[in-house]
Amino acid sequence: MAGRDLRALFSTNDRTLEAGEAFTNRQLQWELVAAALTGHLQHTTHPAFDVEDLEAPRDNVMVFHGVGGIGKTTLSRKVEAALASAEHRPAQWGEPTWASERILPIRIDLSRSAGTSFEDLVLTIRAALSPLGSPLPAFDVALRRYWEQQHPGESLEEYLHRGGLAGRFGKAMPQQMQSAMADVAQALLLPGTVGTAIGQITGSLIRALRERRQTVRALAGCARLADLLEAEPDLETLSFYPHLLAWELTQLPADKRVTPVILLDTFEDVGDRTHRDLERLIQRVVWLMPNAFFIVTGRSRLQWTDTALQGQLDYTGPVAWPGLATPASSIPAARTASATVRGRGRQVLVGDFSPEDCDDYLARRLSCDGQPLISAETRHVITDRSHGLPLYLDLSVLRFMEIRRTREPVPADFDHDFGALIARTLSDLTPDERHVLRSISLLDAFDLTLATATAGLPHQAPASG
Repeated sequence: MAGRDLRALFSTNDRTLEAGEAFTNRQLQWELVAAALTGHLQHTTHPAFDVEDLEAPRDNVMVFHGVGGIGKTTLSRKVEAALASAEHRPAQWGEPTWASERILPIRIDLSRSAGTSFEDLVLTIRAALSPLGSPLPAFDVALRRYWEQQHPGESLEEYLHRGGLAGRFGKAMPQQMQSAMADVAQALLLPGTVGTAIGQITGSLIRALRERRQTVRALAGCARLADLLEAEPDLETLSFYPHLLAWELTQLPADKRVTPVILLDTFEDVGDRTHRDLERLIQRVVWLMPNAFFIVTGRSRLQWTDTALQGQLDYTGPVAWPGLATPASSIPAARTASATVRGRGRQVLVGDFSPEDCDDYLARRLSCDGQPLISAETRHVITDRSHGLPLYLDLSVLRFMEIRRTREPVPADFDHDFGALIARTLSDLTPDERHVLRSISLLDAFDLTLATATAGLPHQAPASG
């Protein structure tokens, strides 16, 4: 379901104008998601699947990448909405084969403007599970210990409220964590429940787990819980707690069992190709939650299959990530979406809109009495100039509304370049790429060898023949 385009609505006094944030096509991308998720569900429900297996290859991640302004964030939001409710799924996308399964989409914006820390990422995943109505004691005890160590005197409930997580997912998470603490304290026969100190609970729980006491048999099945509770509760240890979360999901009763689909948007803001500290922590979450499915959107492909990154990332190489080794765009078009995602082709280039999609987008974006406000001739000019880039279409709509304040726009008004588009493109370039571009701008004629030499970068001439 399209949202309201408030920028367009607030640029005119015309109350007959209808402005919607139109979403166009992306049928293939949805088919790829649906097929990949179907395969994931089949894998995780197979009797041989073991959520605690730390050595098996992972095929629980899909990547959509492309230049800035191509519509990755819009795609991420639309997929989230489509997974959450059939009402928000475009009719042309159809009914998925796993409609009877319980899917829980969790979208996390990793952009610098959102200010999402790794701590926030972990808390978001846990908070999203709180509507299930069940404590997750192995994870909750570990997280409570971490929180009291790293945030002494700061209420987790207030932090969730201040960060917007309580409003987004409800306020049940702190109460569920407290309930988990009380249940564990009672199982350990500790005096008191709510008032029992976290240090006393974790210490007693570690001893009980090591001694294999029957009183904690509900948690004894989590083989690595004692190891994590004994480790120093710092950020590095926190990055291993998702293993506990994955295990707890398998312990839920059948009527509460879900498959989280975690959408990580704006992945390019996680870090650069030199500093991968945050990327390492996030990759660890993906690896340690094999029963969750991850959809990554960002400017570049994930490099997790590159064995040269050993030491910077924990899990590297094509054996570890078979689906990331071959980009879906390299697979012949004759192959179906389901064939594309069977263990291969999980890195998908988000392409430009076709001319038909551009025209449809512009026709539906602004309307009056059910008719397109932008004329067919003007839509044709904008489509031709856009080269299928959704950001160009958006900027053209804003230009249309600006001109309309004083006169009726004509096609010639859109033989136009946008500074905002150039700025967005430049912001997506690496520092080296921007350096080369600045060097090129100083030359009278373009020459790649001269440009890279001017920028002080090595350049290898292409092989002849």
